[in-house]
Amino acid sequence: MPTVAHGLPLKVLERVGPADLAVLGSGGPDAPAVLFLHGFPTHGVLWRKVMRALGDEVLGLAPDLLGLGDTVVSPYEDFGAPMQAELLLDWLSTRGIPRVVVVGHEQGGGVAQQMVATHPERIAGLVLVDTVAYDNWPVPLAAQVMRLARTPGLDILAYALDLPRRVGANAHLGFGRAVHDAAALDPDVVEEYLRPVLTVEGRERARRFLLAGDARVTLECGPGLRAYDGPAAVVWGADDAFLSPSWGTRLVDDLRRAPALTLVPFCGHLVPEEAPEAVADAVRDVLRRGTGAHGG
Repeated sequence: MPTVAHGLPLKVLERVGPADLAVLGSGGPDAPAVLFLHGFPTHGVLWRKVMRALGDEVLGLAPDLLGLGDTVVSPYEDFGAPMQAELLLDWLSTRGIPRVVVVGHEQGGGVAQQMVATHPERIAGLVLVDTVAYDNWPVPLAAQVMRLARTPGLDILAYALDLPRRVGANAHLGFGRAVHDAAALDPDVVEEYLRPVLTVEGRERARRFLLAGDARVTLECGPGLRAYDGPAAVVWGADDAFLSPSWGTRLVDDLRRAPALTLVPFCGHLVPEEAPEAVADAVRDVLRRGTGAHGG
């Protein structure tokens, strides 16, 4: 099986549908399966600390969503949340994983909600972390980038991502605002997140990923969230500069088996970077309260 050699930890490429899906894995095949889904402009490496904290307690799978990271796919595929959800569930089926606990951050949380809304029987548990939900997307910063991305031409997105100047890693695309403590996010990690968009094709995929985002999709997930009877948890950085914790409170109200919102103090938008143990504890809690997430 081919591998992607950029950065650490190492990802593996797995063919599914139109894509070679880049996947970061952890744990053993007999442990409960947990699917970790990232947002923009991160990729599967976002979950490395959470997966390390969970160790062999889970079979951890962190794919790069279509359009981002190291997943190899034509820029002209459908990168919307409904398509992403279906493709990932098909991929899990090929791995012999009928049910999974899904953990989603930002746009990855939108894909997770789509899975719950359309295939609740496949979702053994749900953890949402500082996620897009209802009509809270796009946030102002993303809306600005999307306006630029709608203009044809790759140089526009390069400008939006601040790639030509490359001044101070934490200045890129609001990463400095994405954490409460700047020391929690190593500049080398920011460079790793941005590495896939340094190529022309990578920027085009990212541009189309952004433009595929649609708040109508998450709004339409509302009835599915309210009907979902699996164990759930919602985790939020108290100092998230992009998405207010009030959205987390609303999600808790809609998810019948979610306890009170886990509000992480002195933590920004990138909770998996700043407070990985809070996410790991939420996963453990959901696993304790549910059954049926098995690896292949």
